[in-house]
Amino acid sequence: MGQRVVGFFEEADRLGGLVAKMRLASLAQVTSTEAASREDAPELVQRVEKALEQLRGEFAKEPQKSAVVGRIKAPAPGEDRTQVLRRHLDTYLDLMAQRSLFLGDVDATIRRVNEAASLALSVQRVSVWFCDATTSKITCADLFDRSTSAHSAGTELSSADFAPYFRALKAERTIAANDANMDPRTSCFSEVYLKPLGINSMLDVPIWVKERMTGVVCHEHVGPKRVWDADEETFAYLMSNFVALALERRR
Repeated sequence: MGQRVVGFFEEADRLGGLVAKMRLASLAQVTSTEAASREDAPELVQRVEKALEQLRGEFAKEPQKSAVVGRIKAPAPGEDRTQVLRRHLDTYLDLMAQRSLFLGDVDATIRRVNEAASLALSVQRVSVWFCDATTSKITCADLFDRSTSAHSAGTELSSADFAPYFRALKAERTIAANDANMDPRTSCFSEVYLKPLGINSMLDVPIWVKERMTGVVCHEHVGPKRVWDADEETFAYLMSNFVALALERRR
């Protein structure tokens, strides 16, 4: 992960909290969430470091501001509920602060949403899928794997093969499958997808645009079964709406 670039955002946080972080993201054209998900490429480090130098000069001319929201990071062991909610809020505000940079580019939006959600919810895999015109299949537009920081795309799933899941997408606000291999909505994926990848819990949220279900954001937890709480479902729902906003802007 990009430790040097993350450090630059930490310094911005100390300089002026959320305002300074937003300003650094605007100057460098990279969010703190994206920085935490990427390697420290020389071009990226140079760009953010240059922006930080300008930020230091700007904040040296005005009184020190206290930090408003903590930096975005993966959850720490024993994190309490307040810290979790703060991380969710920080992630959403970080995305909203930079919406003008990428909302016009759907591909860029879904990559950033996937990276942000993987950190905020501490899941290994987050993906966005889009439906065809008849909702008979969904195609993966982007899948982010936090264990490798890699993006991939192109997988297709047919409603004929996974009918219970497609019915749930059309009927439910969120699909919170704590035991995805046994949940009647997601167990159809068990042998061909979940078990081979070690996925035991899923939190999926349909993407709705103008009263039509156009896709889904999928959060896949690799490891022991996980019980999703209401705050996590709400955060996932916000990520789905962020993708919907990008789609509406494109139209």
